[in-house]
Amino acid sequence: MFSHIKHKIDRPFVETAHTEQGHFYKTESGKTYPSITTVLRVLDTKEWYPFWVAKVARDEEITEAQAEIRCKEIGGNSMEMGNIVHKLAEEYLSNETEHIFDESSSKIEELDPMDLFVPLAEHLSDHVDNVHGLEIPIYSDDLELAGTADCIAEYDGVLSIIDFKNSRKPKTKSQCKSKNYFIQLCAYGKMWEFCTGQKIEQGVILVISWDGKVKPFKIKLSDYEEDLYKSLVKIEQKQALNTI
Repeated sequence: MFSHIKHKIDRPFVETAHTEQGHFYKTESGKTYPSITTVLRVLDTKEWYPFWVAKVARDEEITEAQAEIRCKEIGGNSMEMGNIVHKLAEEYLSNETEHIFDESSSKIEELDPMDLFVPLAEHLSDHVDNVHGLEIPIYSDDLELAGTADCIAEYDGVLSIIDFKNSRKPKTKSQCKSKNYFIQLCAYGKMWEFCTGQKIEQGVILVISWDGKVKPFKIKLSDYEEDLYKSLVKIEQKQALNTI
């Protein structure tokens, strides 16, 4: 059983909205902010995509046109797997565990989502407690950003922003950094402090790979503040150029 600590969010949301441009949050004061993931997506030039398509074509001995379709299928399957495992983790951390290990899900590419969730649950039991929030929407007027944090809890006894990522293969810390995972955590830390007045020093990415292994990456959030602000400046510059 996980202990839970209730928090009053002084600045609640009115609504959230998904659009073609991304995910947006409207605050009680009437301001609308994009999610941090929507904003960071602007920085992804997708220069890697043609190389991935070419690799899939070679590996599976198919045409590039077929590989394009296959890549979309791979991306969709990965997202589906992540959503299922994420939901199970949320239920587990909420102590809704009576039948959780009896739940069955359709296999994704011959892999049962429970094969990923069970080792994650063991890891959470060993390292996480005193849960302050799950799937909690937060924002910052200072950053003009919003988002939904996966989990805010103590990890190895230190209050942390915790984010779950599923991956077909194990990731390195440099790969997590290149995908802006740590900037995302830093932004959540700023948002949490803005909404609650409570400062969080640590961020944790839990990568659950499809081989059933859980790899934690712990960071000091303040180490990524400069990267966060630089990213926001780059996005402003890019948007300014698009309006010329």
